[in-house]
Amino acid sequence: MNFDLLQYLFTLGILYIYGRSILHYGLIFIHFMLDQEMVWKSKFEKPRILFLLTGIVFMHLMIYAQQTLKTENHLLRGIIISVFALALFLSHKAWTNNFENNLRKQKKAEAQQHDKNFNLNISEIQIQRLYNELVKYDLLWSDRTSFIDFKNVLTQNWEDHDSKIQFNMDGPTCREFYEYLAKITPYNSLTLKSFFVSSKLVLRPDGKNYKYNTIKNAPTRTPVSKHNETLINIFKKLN
Repeated sequence: MNFDLLQYLFTLGILYIYGRSILHYGLIFIHFMLDQEMVWKSKFEKPRILFLLTGIVFMHLMIYAQQTLKTENHLLRGIIISVFALALFLSHKAWTNNFENNLRKQKKAEAQQHDKNFNLNISEIQIQRLYNELVKYDLLWSDRTSFIDFKNVLTQNWEDHDSKIQFNMDGPTCREFYEYLAKITPYNSLTLKSFFVSSKLVLRPDGKNYKYNTIKNAPTRTPVSKHNETLINIFKKLN
């Protein structure tokens, strides 16, 4: 491989990375100039920038090295080519589908952790029907929990409202309610502890917080609650 061919290949490699970067971040800059702030902020990914900057810096260093040293040492030239190839691969990886999918998963996890909500995949019709059925069977204190309260607790960030849900249920019934709710709302961040303890939004009939161990160990003491059939009928209507 002669000098001119090596220089040509190096130039193609770095132009490819710059072209991809300009195409991506150029569109973000246009959105920024049009005051569409949410667009460019959501696409300004720090991991991708780290990969690109690291790769581009080493690519430029290797181009400078092969131009400056002008050596016929095959080992040294091989090292320069290898480092450039690795830097090019690192920069290219930032534009792969696998990298993009990992970024999305990371953003989703961070959003769920930051927002502190149950992320329930449930429609307003289902919430309304569930609320009406719980009131109908006297499993919810309707005078202390309005429909808006019920909806806020299930769907909004915990710190964005002052709503509470006050059940008229014992421990075993609450445990079964949680299990049925989790089944009809897949892909959520609902856990037994977050629902009854961390959120501090679900109250007992006396207005106090449920004790986690009471809910957690309810199936061992009472495998089937006294309202089991009622809950089955309620959640069947939500499917």
